[in-house]
Amino acid sequence: MFNILVNTEYEWLFETIKAESPEFFSIKLADLSRPDENQYEQLVKTDAIIGQKINLSDAQYEAANKLQIIQTLSAGFDHIDLRKAKKHNVHVANNNGANAESVAEHVIMLILALYRQLLFHHNSVAQGTWTCLKYKNRGLSGKTLGIFGLGNTGKALARRASAFGMRIIYFDIIRQTKAEKELGLEFVFPEELLKHSDIVSYHVPKTSYTHHLINRNSIKKMKDGALLINASRGDVHDENAVYEALVSKKIYGAGLDVFEKEPLPKNSPLCKLDNVVLTPHSAPDKECYIRTISNAFENLLRVSKGKKPQAQAVDHEEATQQFLKQFPKVLFS
Repeated sequence: MFNILVNTEYEWLFETIKAESPEFFSIKLADLSRPDENQYEQLVKTDAIIGQKINLSDAQYEAANKLQIIQTLSAGFDHIDLRKAKKHNVHVANNNGANAESVAEHVIMLILALYRQLLFHHNSVAQGTWTCLKYKNRGLSGKTLGIFGLGNTGKALARRASAFGMRIIYFDIIRQTKAEKELGLEFVFPEELLKHSDIVSYHVPKTSYTHHLINRNSIKKMKDGALLINASRGDVHDENAVYEALVSKKIYGAGLDVFEKEPLPKNSPLCKLDNVVLTPHSAPDKECYIRTISNAFENLLRVSKGKKPQAQAVDHEEATQQFLKQFPKVLFS
């Protein structure tokens, strides 16, 4: 029997996870979001954990001497101490891009909603004013999309954007020449990306280097009238700086699916603007959860057979440090 604990953050998916699991998987629910001495008895028997908000103590890791993997159902693994897991020979793996297609589609939706003034035109019909500003609408063909972070979601977005006839440039701390050839991408450093992009879309993990990556300085370097999209992490943007840029019309508009504080406070000044589209961290769709669970079980099956998991978590802090050693003059923002 392969014993799995599912963190209570996924309680709403627990019955689905149990129903889809292989017969030799034993699955139980547990709150592993904080160290708890009462869990030692459970951890002793545990082979795998499904969860993202996992903060095991060294003592818990030592008790869980059978634990082989912590598997997230998300792309992010911000709450898991990768170095501590590595010290105790425990793999950490994410959802292997299960959300990528959905998030990419969400980003395209945000871009089109802003460029075609969807909210304004909906209200003009619903409220009976019938005001048509089609002469102010913008098209995607021929525009330059700058993708900051070319992971699974960045690549999925590039595929979709290319179908609209967009030119695509990107920056990532790991240059991806294979994707450049396959998708017709151009690698540039951050300052050039900001300077030449009509639309800038961020797809980066939460690290000390990406905190407030979108700030007054980076926005100042953007093209006047450009579009800003953030569907990665709320920690990535400085909301005050984004608000100022929207009010001053430095940027044409912003599509935000994530925020520094979630839920976004009702009194946020962003809610009063007409050149912003806000969504409540809602980029994933129901289909992606089917893929997520399937990917997770495939990984756990691999580990149960003594194989390495796919989509092992990358230490982005360490990767960024290595990049900056090679390119010390590159400024992210």
